[in-house]
Amino acid sequence: MEPTEEQYLILNALDTLDLLGYTFYDIETGTWYIETPSPVLPISRLLQNGEIVPIEPESEL
Repeated sequence: MEPTEEQYLILNALDTLDLLGYTFYDIETGTWYIETPSPVLPISRLLQNGEIVPIEPESEL
């Protein structure tokens, strides 16, 4: 599955603002995994529709 334009736009915006750390693209699901310095979204998933969803630590599940 190819990344979408929405995903690239968000990644470019985060990178321009120097808010983008580690990134990993899962080709099977079309999801980017991103790390940011934000306390709200430290490690998140960037979905195909451009939505950013935080990954909850196991201690909070």
